[in-house]
Amino acid sequence: MPVHTFNLTASLGTDAAAAKVWKQLKASPPAGCTYDPAVFAQTPGLRCEREAPTQVHAVFAVVGEVYTSTGLLLDDLGVERLSEWISDGADQPGSPAGIHATDTAAQALLLAIDRLRRLGHDTDGIATFTDPVLGRSRTV
Repeated sequence: MPVHTFNLTASLGTDAAAAKVWKQLKASPPAGCTYDPAVFAQTPGLRCEREAPTQVHAVFAVVGEVYTSTGLLLDDLGVERLSEWISDGADQPGSPAGIHATDTAAQALLLAIDRLRRLGHDTDGIATFTDPVLGRSRTV
């Protein structure tokens, strides 16, 4: 299985509660990750190398572990312009363009989930939005 390298932080996670979580993650980061006090500019985060079938599987595994253990949603992979899309090589696993396109899509999804949670939607509420888009029926 391939090893995927990526960085993660929380785009809105710089308040006192987030600082407490970052202290916890510094002491005990997820497997394959190390804490970096300035992973993106002056933002704390995790530098990770994780074995998984795809980059998205690796990223979402770490995001899920951190969220489950701390309540902090890591939603930032360092993609600065989400509206920019690199399509050349996107279907070629391991190509720089494919990795950037995957990071862009993953970050957009993580940001959307974070914003929906901040608007008061719980997990079932978010699934109410996503299930029909994915072709799964859901009774509302």
